[in-house]
Amino acid sequence: YGFMPFYPGPGLGGHCIPIDPWYLTWKAREYNYHTKLIETAGEINNDMPNYVISRVMEILNKEGKALKGSNILMLGIAYKKDIDDYRESPAIPILEKLQNAGAECTVVDPYVKEYKYKNKIEIPVKKLKLELLKKADLVLITTDHSDFDYQEIMNNSKAIFDTRNAYKLVQNNHTNYYKL
Repeated sequence: YGFMPFYPGPGLGGHCIPIDPWYLTWKAREYNYHTKLIETAGEINNDMPNYVISRVMEILNKEGKALKGSNILMLGIAYKKDIDDYRESPAIPILEKLQNAGAECTVVDPYVKEYKYKNKIEIPVKKLKLELLKKADLVLITTDHSDFDYQEIMNNSKAIFDTRNAYKLVQNNHTNYYKL
C-alpha cells in the first residue's frame, strides 16, 4: 500500500526531492545529528549529470565521433515522464555540459513547449521528427515520456543512450543501444 518505486536515472528533479533532504540535513545538524546517508545520496544524485556526460563521450568514441561537433538529440527536458515540469530537471545541466563541450543539441519534449534557461533565455522545444532522428549522432533519452514512439526511435537512430530504461517493454535489437 502506498509503494512508489524509484529507478536509476540521469539525476533527480522537481521542486522537493532534490532540495528537501538538504533541508533535513541542515535541521538535523542543529540537534547535533549527522545524516551521512542523506548527504552521500545527495552527492551521488548531484553527480549523475557528470556521469551521463562521461558515458555520452564513451558511446560517441565507440561510434568514432568526438563530443565536440556531434549532433545530440535529447528526448525530454521534464524531470519525470508525462509531465511539463522541468524544475531542477537533471536534463538541464546535462544539456548545458553538452553544449559547453561543443555538441550541437536539439531538445524534444511533447509536454514542454519551451523552457527558461538560467531564468532568462527561453528555448523552444522541437517536435520529434524522422529527420531529427536520422541527423543525430546520438539520441539521449533523459525523460521516458509515454508519447515517444520508441520503436520508431530505435528503427531510425544511429545510437541510443537510454538513461531511463525506456526500452524495457520494447523489442530491442539495436546494435548501438546503451543503458545507464
